[in-house]
Amino acid sequence: MVYCGKPSKACAECRLRRTKCDARRPSCSQCIRAGRTCNGYRDPADMMFRDESEGLSSRRQRVKASKSQKQRATCATPLTTDSSLDLMMEISDEAPLSLSIPNFQMLPVISLGLGTSPEEQATCFFFQNYVLQKDIYARGNFQYLSDIYGCEEVGEGLADSISSLGLVGLAHFWGASSILAHATAKYNTALMTISTQLRTIEGAKSDQTMASIMLLGLYETNTCNNRQSMETWTRHITGASALLQVRGKEQLSTPIGYRLFIHLRTQIITNCLLRHATVPDIISEWSQDLDFETAEQAAATTLSNLAIRYCNLRASMTAFRDYSDPDRIISTACALDAEYEMWARTCPIQYIYQTVTLSEGVDDIFSDYYHVYPSIWTGAIWNNYRSARILVNGLILDQLKYLYQTNPESSLLWEDHCFDQNQILASTNTLLQLCHDICASVPYFLGYSHDSSGLRGQPPKCVNGNLLLWPLYTVGESGVISDVMRIWVAGRLQWITDVMGIRQAAPLAHSVVKRQEHLLWKPDLIEGVSSTETGVS
Repeated sequence: MVYCGKPSKACAECRLRRTKCDARRPSCSQCIRAGRTCNGYRDPADMMFRDESEGLSSRRQRVKASKSQKQRATCATPLTTDSSLDLMMEISDEAPLSLSIPNFQMLPVISLGLGTSPEEQATCFFFQNYVLQKDIYARGNFQYLSDIYGCEEVGEGLADSISSLGLVGLAHFWGASSILAHATAKYNTALMTISTQLRTIEGAKSDQTMASIMLLGLYETNTCNNRQSMETWTRHITGASALLQVRGKEQLSTPIGYRLFIHLRTQIITNCLLRHATVPDIISEWSQDLDFETAEQAAATTLSNLAIRYCNLRASMTAFRDYSDPDRIISTACALDAEYEMWARTCPIQYIYQTVTLSEGVDDIFSDYYHVYPSIWTGAIWNNYRSARILVNGLILDQLKYLYQTNPESSLLWEDHCFDQNQILASTNTLLQLCHDICASVPYFLGYSHDSSGLRGQPPKCVNGNLLLWPLYTVGESGVISDVMRIWVAGRLQWITDVMGIRQAAPLAHSVVKRQEHLLWKPDLIEGVSSTETGVS
């Protein structure tokens, strides 16, 4: 007899669908709600032990069969022609839908029974690393998944999307690259399922469909190793954006719909910042109609609206170095920066964080201080503020220097005494402070804390690494930081790749070291990322 661990107490239907079962008798609530027959429950005593006598004679054959299956699985490759946007555009004319290295730390340990399936382990890994249920000010994360799992029957598309991400994390956690083939298979299955769901109005409007597409975008982030992954991420985000119009503004009236919109808004703004593209009007229009938000939520929405204005200003420039109208760009950017400064001075008290000063230097902390935030998402909001303001002031400096060199008689330069010199000094000091503050946030995100016994690490969740990617990249691409800071930033990005398994951080680290802007959109620069370039061993 072999002990099989503590078995699930869920009914057969709930185990089959991987939904939460309340084990009520004679029928559980999930089965009653779905209108299906509940076949009752297993006797736990009968399931805790299994007779292995009859299986001993065929064990060798099973081992051989398992090895052959693994060899075939390693040949699996992800679907490259489909993404959320592709699937949406394939809807037929007959369909009723029309769419216009510091010290290495271990990740959080999960404790599961011996009989837990890979899919269940992957789901547990994802929820433990990406769904922060205790964060009452959480914004733009996957917190809504807890509500979906708690009140709905989880569909195959959402379940497979979550499993694919969890399997990617487990593959890195256990150092088992063979698991990646299983993750790829789950990803492909999720794509096909979502394709089917998008062919009906009901499926396209479903919260689970939107959540699945967001998860597929995160999959591309965590497995990114070439330009195609970044383009697929963009197509997923674009596809989710197109779904907003189909779902309608009424989605904002439900807690899940509101959180989905906030999460997607953050992803769209980030994507538009990288591509210098205009943010879709529907994002800014709907953000103006969130009168029901709390003070903390409204402050984050205000910050998003400022970022949207910067995106649209940058998109109005015809090229990366467009100097056709420096007076307009400088004036608009300076006014925007003043609003950012006002936001920081008037943000809610719940956003206030603590600054800890060190008596001696620590390798894991760049300067002599670091920040401690009320929550991870409060820290993320502050880093969004800093990253956007870095971009605004960088644009001011670039345009101002060009204007001074080419048109020193410009009326803008003479409106105030020594306007150009004062503004250059102010923007430079602001940039340096913002870059230092982002670096000071890193210890908190990666689980460092300082006490009388020295530095002690708390296992960071994978979501913490995802939230640091673009703030660190923004610092690394700033033209005012020292080489020491640049190498430190690249090292943190490489650490996020090596320890947390978020592969998108690797090309970002390479870009920072090489001081190449917008690496992810240059196919000839994406290859050849190595830890030696970032000083991480």
